[in-house]
Amino acid sequence: MNTYVPPVEQTSGERWEWTRERYGNGIFSHRISSERRRLGLLESVLDGPTRARVTALGLKPGDEVLEVGGGGGSVARWLAEQGARVTVTDLDTTFLEELTDLGVRVLRHDLYTEDFPPGSFDLIHARYVVLHLPDPDKAVARLAAWLRPGGVLLLEEPASFPVMDSPHPAYRTIMRAFRIHLERSVGSDTAWARTLPLPLEKAGLTGVGLDARIQTVHGGDDEAQWWRLNLEQSREAMVAAGLASDTEFEAAYRELASPDFHDLSLAVLTAWGRRAG
Repeated sequence: MNTYVPPVEQTSGERWEWTRERYGNGIFSHRISSERRRLGLLESVLDGPTRARVTALGLKPGDEVLEVGGGGGSVARWLAEQGARVTVTDLDTTFLEELTDLGVRVLRHDLYTEDFPPGSFDLIHARYVVLHLPDPDKAVARLAAWLRPGGVLLLEEPASFPVMDSPHPAYRTIMRAFRIHLERSVGSDTAWARTLPLPLEKAGLTGVGLDARIQTVHGGDDEAQWWRLNLEQSREAMVAAGLASDTEFEAAYRELASPDFHDLSLAVLTAWGRRAG
């Protein structure tokens, strides 16, 4: 299982020192046996709104598209099926390599430290990625610079505020502990999404738009199973750090499995803007 990592001290004016290993070897490591299943569950609850928004923004066959942090690959696959020329990146491309059969370019690439030439893409999409970086606004500016004139940047990022005051005590307790663990171990800014769409405006994009929705979670559904895997992949480290006990984990698991459990999950803030020109 995973080892608890304390917060990294601020260096070079950033919140913490960014390394591939800090993200890739932690609670989201592709070497964890349940990680592919966790990503698949996330795709099952998020892909519908993602496809609808990309379609509304005018994706066309032949568009050059960058899918950042491709994860399990479902969005990159769908984009290729729409006739786009797709580049998909991740720090670990284990789950993406099969997409090459569809003509997708698969790259091990770090958006925070590695560049593409300016004006490379008609559409750039990132989902549940930017908040994990030490300076999310800087990351947005980097992404915006890779757009062609008229190109669109589309971000989908989660905010944790809906789960913090749940009326279900075990779920509330473990969600608060998990938020702290995510911030300490990965460095994620779990409140950053609430600043959208301002970072896109600061990056010089125009026609900026914003949509917000709150995911719901019902006992045993895909959202509940996704949360169970997030928690289980973090459990050993969280217990070792004193953030939660095994008893509290088991109580939360019982709530998440109960057919009588109905609650809110994360808020998803979706923002987009175009490069002028």
